[in-house]
Amino acid sequence: MLRIVQLITQFRSAVQLQETIPVTIRRLRVDDIDQVVAIEKEAFSPLWVSSSFKRDLNNKRANYLVACFDEEVSPEEILAEIDSDKPAQEENPRPPKLWARVLGRFGFSSKDGPGDVDDIFDIAGYVSVWYQGEEAHITEIAVKETLRGRGIGELLLIGSLKAAIEHGSKVMTLEARVSNFIAHRLYQKYNFKSVGIRKAYYSDNREDAVIMTTVPIDTPEYHTLFVGLQSTYQTRWGRMEIDEY
Repeated sequence: MLRIVQLITQFRSAVQLQETIPVTIRRLRVDDIDQVVAIEKEAFSPLWVSSSFKRDLNNKRANYLVACFDEEVSPEEILAEIDSDKPAQEENPRPPKLWARVLGRFGFSSKDGPGDVDDIFDIAGYVSVWYQGEEAHITEIAVKETLRGRGIGELLLIGSLKAAIEHGSKVMTLEARVSNFIAHRLYQKYNFKSVGIRKAYYSDNREDAVIMTTVPIDTPEYHTLFVGLQSTYQTRWGRMEIDEY
């Protein structure tokens, strides 16, 4: 029986390792904007109307964070951590950039020349937060479709909460589709509560939005909860890299 438990534990650890993607949360830079716009369009089309990322980059009330692949990680570490179910095609010449080769495993094209956005992709997702008085409001959070389900969205949420706490915000709020139960569970884990409904909020299908707001995030109680959740995240995904803002 003990041997079976050990095998199950080893299997779970292996699955977690394969699903982990080495990313760091940092502030948006000008040269990230094209990639972020591509993720935004993918995530929110047909609702898509591009945000003013470049105009608001230096806006003190706006905070844009991205999940960026770690270039300093060795190829061996990367290939050990990402999903390698798709067999590599060794007969094709390897793209000159490490990330073009790695991201090819997720279905990104690398044959349209170096000017193609997918060829230079090193942004996995982003979150935009606006500070309004004592409230921090997440306006958008999105992860590249082929990279979802690997903890990137949660890491972006952690990064946005850390930034809001450092900014001096007392609560964080956001809207989510009423049907997006996966998102609801994630937000509830970080003590977001449903506080209202925005009727017909989404223009594509007139779906309602749930308004979700945290309990106060500037209290010792929330600090204890938040530290514990970060520790749980790190145990699950093996890493948690967030730059100082």
